[in-house]
Amino acid sequence: MAKMWYVFLSGILSVMYVKEVSSQGHGARIINQWRSLNYSWQSGTFKHFITSKEFIIENNIISGVKVLDGNVYVTVPRWKPGVPSTLNKVITDPGNGNESILEPFPNWEMQTVGDCNALQYVQSMEVDPNTGYMWIIDVGRIDTLTENPQNLCPAKLVIYDVRNQQVVHVHEFSDNVVPRTSNFLNDIVLDYVNGVASYAYITDSSQASLIVYDRDRDSSYFFKHPSMEVEAGAESILVNGNNLTTRVHINGIAMSYDFRFVYYCALNAYWMYKIPTYVLRNQSATFTVETVGRKNDLTGGMVATDKALYYGSLTRNAVNKWPVSPNSVEIPILSDDISLRWVDSLAMDDQQNLWLVANGLDLFLTDRMNFKETNMFIWKIRVGEHGYLTTANQRTTDDDNGGMVLG
Repeated sequence: MAKMWYVFLSGILSVMYVKEVSSQGHGARIINQWRSLNYSWQSGTFKHFITSKEFIIENNIISGVKVLDGNVYVTVPRWKPGVPSTLNKVITDPGNGNESILEPFPNWEMQTVGDCNALQYVQSMEVDPNTGYMWIIDVGRIDTLTENPQNLCPAKLVIYDVRNQQVVHVHEFSDNVVPRTSNFLNDIVLDYVNGVASYAYITDSSQASLIVYDRDRDSSYFFKHPSMEVEAGAESILVNGNNLTTRVHINGIAMSYDFRFVYYCALNAYWMYKIPTYVLRNQSATFTVETVGRKNDLTGGMVATDKALYYGSLTRNAVNKWPVSPNSVEIPILSDDISLRWVDSLAMDDQQNLWLVANGLDLFLTDRMNFKETNMFIWKIRVGEHGYLTTANQRTTDDDNGGMVLG
């Protein structure tokens, strides 16, 4: 019977697809695309997950993406019930080489709802190619888009050694830094000092705050500033005729290649800001923010290279490049009304490739997503630039002022 369930659903589940396109001179490919998601089920469990509603197909959508050693990792936020695994590796289905499915990462046990030692809801993570460590932010809450969110566990940061398959460290956030009943930990970047990833900066899109984790002291604190909040008049997002009204504060975050600045913006905001890392490293520092400029569109995630910032253009179904230098302007490098609808997250691998997830999130949030059509895409774009973590352990030293210089 379980096999019959699988055969019935396989017609609307995941597919692997590669498409070559041109993007302002860049090689760009759709690596994966899905109508809906499927997982690498343990033997005999598929029917149970379906009948118990622990797997509700239409509540599963990919969001975050990172790449390490050629492997692609994605998050499936537990915004609604029926998400069996919130952190996953994309693999080829052993039973069908034409399909890609999600393998719970690091394993099924770490996806257990209600077990505070496991992962409850992962929106994003960062992977460090220098160490092989994945820095995973766990919101601790689930069903956050329903009328009855479950505040099951404290929020935490898990550092996991991917190459050696073991937990390195877990930091549980105190309630006064990351509220257990109302946080939305969204995005994360790392800060290198003297060749070591010493700080993590995490956005809380619910509290409009920037969380700092100090690894040496195993402590955390936060900064708040009006620049992290929603801009008046920017609450409405129109995508292909579909209007979505949201109030999402500080969301996307990017670390500069020289580790001197953190860039950020709210999802419902046009202005981009940056904060010096020497400020963030000092809990008692005065928050000194600088205005970078006004973007031409709203955006969610972002990523920095040694040349520019990259981020999605939500109402224009595009990817923008912004060389953050005097008098520079945004450059759209790729656009498509279907396969780039709502660019949600971006990442750089250590081979000078930009990766992104486009997931039609506006349709998901307005209950208009058709799971018989292709909705979710993973893109790989050759940009020929270095991600901020590439060889960071070799090129960073600490100067007398506490900032980073290139060695």
